[in-house]
Amino acid sequence: MSQNIIDVVRSYFSDGVVQQTSTALGEDGSRVRSALMGLAPLVLGGLLRRTEQPGGPAEVFGMAQQAHSSGLLDNVGSLLTGDGGGWSSRGPELLRSALGAQYQPATEAIASGSGVNSGIVGRLAGLVVPVVLGLLGRHAAQNNLDAHGLSGWLTSQRSSILDALPFGLGGLLGGLGGAATAAGAGMANAVRDTGYAARNVAAETVAPVVREGRPWWPWLLLLLLGAGLLYYLFGRNKHEEPVTTTETTTTVDTTTTTAAPAVAATPTGRYDEATGNYIYDTGANTDVKLPDGTVLNVGSNSTEARLFNFLNDASMTVSDDKTQGWLSLDRVYFDTGKSTLTTESQQQLKNIAAILKAFPNAAIKLGGYTDNKGSADANLTLSADRANAARKAVMNNGIDAGRVAAEGYGQEHPLATNDTPEGRAQNRRVDVRVTKK
Repeated sequence: MSQNIIDVVRSYFSDGVVQQTSTALGEDGSRVRSALMGLAPLVLGGLLRRTEQPGGPAEVFGMAQQAHSSGLLDNVGSLLTGDGGGWSSRGPELLRSALGAQYQPATEAIASGSGVNSGIVGRLAGLVVPVVLGLLGRHAAQNNLDAHGLSGWLTSQRSSILDALPFGLGGLLGGLGGAATAAGAGMANAVRDTGYAARNVAAETVAPVVREGRPWWPWLLLLLLGAGLLYYLFGRNKHEEPVTTTETTTTVDTTTTTAAPAVAATPTGRYDEATGNYIYDTGANTDVKLPDGTVLNVGSNSTEARLFNFLNDASMTVSDDKTQGWLSLDRVYFDTGKSTLTTESQQQLKNIAAILKAFPNAAIKLGGYTDNKGSADANLTLSADRANAARKAVMNNGIDAGRVAAEGYGQEHPLATNDTPEGRAQNRRVDVRVTKK
């Protein structure tokens, strides 16, 4: 890899890739190119910021290794079709995690500067993030670098990254990669300990140094964002990372106006020792008639019935609290230690697709989870692969990729204890959350 990583990353977005991307997104090619060129240094800057925080070098190194070993650099176009090993859906989430509070203003700046909307920027992140990680992984492999070696090399690229930030991002992220004071590092650790998705933001508390040619106000904005983040975390004591909940049992009566509860009743079912799966009691079979006339014969307490009730009841709204509204897919299982769906799992995912077809404005997110056996890194990868396998099955039944997101959370957010086979079986799961009605 040449010394200037910005040039290398941008070289992967050739005319052919830009044309393919613009066609897939229905967007003007010149605007897509402009957004891609802006995202390249932004993604690198976000990863650089993460490497300078506790645990960051190992985290970035692990993701880079995964991206490189997946072979995605040999087929960048696969990231546009949803067949890129899940990276296309993980990209926006990884960028959001790396930038924290700066994610929204940064992506809006790119959207405004390039002329595309912010939704397109998010989808383009699904292309840029894995390419950047793949290139970092390749550089590490070619130069026999460990986590700290890769972090040091990325730090050496700081000036190039900052200089390449367009659309005013150099001012917004002016503290990017800067050394934190003890107080700033303490804030980063505190944020990380809360589990909040913005834990990857290292707030600068040193007095801003106004550089020639750069306005002073972005520093003030950055300090205000840091103060607001502290209040959000500790004053309100809320967490944004998903903690899986399920909704209270409801009937398929479409006239119900019961608001979706925050905490679900304890799931009922049994542990099947032969398969190692938790078999849920989905209730007596009943016909659920969808708005387009499709009829699903499912359990009255099944995931499909509860998902239908939520989408069909206008009084139930999508919560801004991302910890709410998660439902466990009660008939989706995988081969042991793999992301291969069992044959019987396909029917429920087909039903989910049928519900989405009947509610064309709806969008969902699938979350993958594991028990705590094995390494946390391996579990995170497995959970992401499983969530994306379920996503692909839904897409294969006629649902557009933009309506189904997927992410793996590994062994985090267990439903039950991991000290028993029954509890571990409940924790190995894929959940679904409506993100748009």
